[in-house]
Amino acid sequence: MAKTFKRVANIQIHTDMFILRRITKTKVEINTDLGIEYVLVLKEKNKEEFSERTKQWQEEDLNNLYGLVCFDDSEAIMPLYSDSSYYIMVNDGKTFANISNK
Repeated sequence: MAKTFKRVANIQIHTDMFILRRITKTKVEINTDLGIEYVLVLKEKNKEEFSERTKQWQEEDLNNLYGLVCFDDSEAIMPLYSDSSYYIMVNDGKTFANISNK
């Protein structure tokens, strides 16, 4: 992943890119570029926000779902399923957060 920079008041600030790494129960690894920011909405901790973001989803789409990662200014949503493991990574490959269902 390329490093990006923001220019604030003529000062260049380094900004890491975030990657969502999903490892399925069959050990398939899927990496999704989240950009420079994301929103994590967990069903049990953010019930109102979760309901609002999934109100037009079908009931079967919500099975086994414990949260969402929203990115691209909340235009894109990645569902988080209990039978997979999820990690937020930074562009150098280090784990920023383990967001797997616990």
